[in-house]
Amino acid sequence: MKTRTDTPPINTSAPDVFRLGGYGRIFLLALSLINLALGIVFYISPGAVIPYWPWPVKELATRFLGAIFLAISLGCWSAIQAKLWQRAKILVLVGGSFFGLTGIVSIVRGAMVSSNAAIWAWTGYFLAASAGCLILLVNYRWHRKQTEVIGRTIAARPARVFFGVQTSVVGIFGIMMLLLPGLAQEQFWPWKVATPTLQTFGALFLATCLATGWAFLQKDPARIIVLLPLDAIFPSLALIAVGISWNIIVAESPSWMVTAVWLVLYSFVAVGSTLLYLTIRRGASVQ
Repeated sequence: MKTRTDTPPINTSAPDVFRLGGYGRIFLLALSLINLALGIVFYISPGAVIPYWPWPVKELATRFLGAIFLAISLGCWSAIQAKLWQRAKILVLVGGSFFGLTGIVSIVRGAMVSSNAAIWAWTGYFLAASAGCLILLVNYRWHRKQTEVIGRTIAARPARVFFGVQTSVVGIFGIMMLLLPGLAQEQFWPWKVATPTLQTFGALFLATCLATGWAFLQKDPARIIVLLPLDAIFPSLALIAVGISWNIIVAESPSWMVTAVWLVLYSFVAVGSTLLYLTIRRGASVQ
């Protein structure tokens, strides 16, 4: 019986259908392994790494950073598994955007507040990771000339609603957290963190906004599904971290409403990404 999928095979012999080359795969694998190691240590043993972070953080924020590193690690691995550049490129853009914005935050911190070896070492890592992603984007390019023939899209309406809501929310919050961290801290962040920490979280939100905004416009389920594991893992790990440090949330949140909004948002993204991933996988395997 012929297998029917909603995404017809792409003619990989066409001159503009790029696969990730050896150097690109090596870079993404190295970045994945580095972030995997960082994420595990930051998430499981936050107290051990706090002295080495370039600005003051507490255990809850450190676990959030660990969740970010783990999400990026999974994103890099997903990009490698995607093989075709047109399906992997959004993950490279997410990583490059996050590391680039975080590198800028670190530079500002080092230049204006506190300059030490740790902050410049981390800044170097952030900028090197961002530069590597940028080189891949320039090398493989963003657009393709050949038109892809897309069949019936799986779960088109639920996907568009989900990504549309997520893009709007994380975009607004991300801009405020990055550019107006003081206001964000006072009005809607559920516990007290240092300004550069909140800006780092804002960088993640804005990188996520780029990804979900891109996904909102896609018709190819194979492009969407590669993004979903990254979209699910961070809020899932963040919710676990919040549960571990719930007493901090209770003591420092501006109000119960702020706490409730963030719990609903993170749960919406974690559950929605997981369900959408399973829906697309199941639809693609229909005989």
